[in-house]
Amino acid sequence: MKHTKIKTISAGILLAALFASAGCSKEDSVDMPSFEVTLPGSVFKVGEPVAFSLSGNPDIISFYSGEAGNAYEYKDKDRITPAEMTLSFTTLASSGTAGYPNPAMAPISYSTDFDGDYTEEGVRRATWTDISDNFKFPTDVGQNIPSGTMFIDDLFPADGRPLYFRFHYQVDKFDQSAAGGKGNGRTQVNIQNFLINGMTASGSTPVYDVLTSGWQCVLTPSYDDCPTANLPSMPGTSPRILLRSDFRPTQDRECWAVSGPLYRAEDVNTGPDMGVGIKTVSDPGLTRYEHTYTTPGTYTVTFVGANSNVYGRKEVVRQLTLTVVGDEGGITPPEYEPWPNP
Repeated sequence: MKHTKIKTISAGILLAALFASAGCSKEDSVDMPSFEVTLPGSVFKVGEPVAFSLSGNPDIISFYSGEAGNAYEYKDKDRITPAEMTLSFTTLASSGTAGYPNPAMAPISYSTDFDGDYTEEGVRRATWTDISDNFKFPTDVGQNIPSGTMFIDDLFPADGRPLYFRFHYQVDKFDQSAAGGKGNGRTQVNIQNFLINGMTASGSTPVYDVLTSGWQCVLTPSYDDCPTANLPSMPGTSPRILLRSDFRPTQDRECWAVSGPLYRAEDVNTGPDMGVGIKTVSDPGLTRYEHTYTTPGTYTVTFVGANSNVYGRKEVVRQLTLTVVGDEGGITPPEYEPWPNP
């Protein structure tokens, strides 16, 4: 009897386990979405909203316009794009004597034949081309001026050699009679936000910043008697180039901030493209979605409708191809009736 009782209990436990297992393995816990997308035509104008008609009601809808940075074909792979390189920075002129900036700014130049000899002789030996006219600088102390942006692709040698940038700093010997008897106290020049970007159709990606540009300070002997606390300093613990001297220098002073070798970025990795979420589980059903194109071209548009819960995810992909033409193209897009409110 004892043996039979054990068998009966074991069979009951097994039967309960089978029922529990069957209840947790339903394959239809997530329904396949019912989802369709249509357009009233295939040709549209730049600047005209393109209205997509949606039917069905998936929990989640994502949209890919087909434009650079928002294309379904790049959702799982990096987008490698040729880039145009730009340079920008900000210059803060501080301290000094108001109305008598000394200097008003630190000119910027570039070299393609600097050999990496960070000495006065090495800097003077190289050929430097001034490009200061392409930027904005302070004209007096107490000003913090964004430089603006310069495209610098044309500065890079065609043979792949690097480019170097240089800021030149000069301070006159202190003269109490200058500036109407105020004296020409030196002006500090603080270069901040130095940034070389790779610009692509999908945006910009930093290529070099002030910390990764390899800046070094090259002093002339004019700084030999300058107190250590007043020497220029390069990026390190602070992300800036600080060009300065003692407030009342006993002689003219001159130095340079010279970057490390900078190479042209042929390609920029902007990463995978991301879809635009246009509906979530908590949103009401969506029957219409509009997108406006700003550039002529042929685009593959993708909508992804998905149902998702703790048991899994199921999705359907709907794609259409459309052409966008310039407003002067003379093609009149099809007219369509407004869709009724859901």
